[in-house]
Amino acid sequence: MYRYGDGTPFPLEENFIETLTTAVETCTNAFVPLSDLDARRERARDGRREAEREIGRLEELEQAMAGTLVPYMTADKKPAATATVAQKLAQLCKSEIAAAKNQVDSRVRTMEAHAAPRTAVDDMLRALRPFFDEHQLPKTQWIMSWDVRGNEPHADAVATAGRIVASFQLDPEPYRGPIRVEQLSDGVIVHMLRKGVFGKAKPAPVDLGKYVLVAFEKTARDTVVTLKENPHKASPGLRFAVSDGGATDGGATWVSISPSGDAEGEVNPLDLDDVAPIRQLAERTTAAFKNLVNKRSLVDLTFGGKQLTDLEEPRIVALELLQQLTPLARSIREKSRMSGELILKRDIGDGRREELFVPRATLAQQFARLPAEYRRPFEEMGITNEETQPAIMLPPRPPARRDATAMGEGDSTVEVDPDLD
Repeated sequence: MYRYGDGTPFPLEENFIETLTTAVETCTNAFVPLSDLDARRERARDGRREAEREIGRLEELEQAMAGTLVPYMTADKKPAATATVAQKLAQLCKSEIAAAKNQVDSRVRTMEAHAAPRTAVDDMLRALRPFFDEHQLPKTQWIMSWDVRGNEPHADAVATAGRIVASFQLDPEPYRGPIRVEQLSDGVIVHMLRKGVFGKAKPAPVDLGKYVLVAFEKTARDTVVTLKENPHKASPGLRFAVSDGGATDGGATWVSISPSGDAEGEVNPLDLDDVAPIRQLAERTTAAFKNLVNKRSLVDLTFGGKQLTDLEEPRIVALELLQQLTPLARSIREKSRMSGELILKRDIGDGRREELFVPRATLAQQFARLPAEYRRPFEEMGITNEETQPAIMLPPRPPARRDATAMGEGDSTVEVDPDLD
């Protein structure tokens, strides 16, 4: 169990000091290309303003040249040499001015292309990757899937925290092939309708222990396990979906699966007596696969349903990340007992606790190199390096008192430590 520096319980079961330290480092690294983008944008704006002035001057030149040549471009009867030269000069001037305008506009478009938001996305994503590969934001909801029905096993995960959605590829090791159900959970028996030789179909017990697990999906509300009869060849199977509402509120459904993997028939509710063993199988499978998300690699990051390349301001991703961490960061600062430090404690058993801390000056050194507007979100988190008084103050020491046995003229004063009374 983790605790604040003052001993009160911390709401997360993770080393948030490491999470915060990595977030400061990665967001600082993400803001560097974004500040470079701001500089390119400013240069592009200046370039556009200068280009508009230059194009205006070219238009003035074109009008002046046209006004100058008009008197020489007319002839009474036959084309005169002067008029011919004047017409050629007018055409040449118009052509050269048009070419100059195109060059000016092309130069500005190149500057604006280099200042497009998407030009900073790859560097920003590369900077943020270490955080998402190793840590998660508070209140993150996970969806995880594992499937070995193809030529190669694959596992994926999606983490959603507010408007930030991170997609990952997982390392399926050590689960690269079908897993026998009895290796995960004992006594998984359900009752399925079986048609007898005579009469109607009747429920019959089916021992799923010899089936194999070939696919698994875990969402915030359901756990889905897909089983096959035979791991080595195409064979029919069953798919069970277990609600995570709990043993009393959540139920389970099943559907038959064809050898090709398609659902056959309608989804059916599982008998109440059969829910418990299937729920146990789902829970055991979830426990077996829970560490797969610890071996993840970021594939994609979206914000508010948009790709990062479609965002007008990519900085809002890093700003949102810091904003989601700010409430806990400020709480840690307020409840840390040592001035200038962020402190958490962890119960390690046998009446002992481990203290985890980071000096705020260490964190402040990370983002000190950023422009003021990018330092502001870190300052709002309360992780600046100024000295502050600890949240818990020791009581003032009581005044010393005189020994009452022998006090005469010239006797010395004896101080008594109140903690030794």
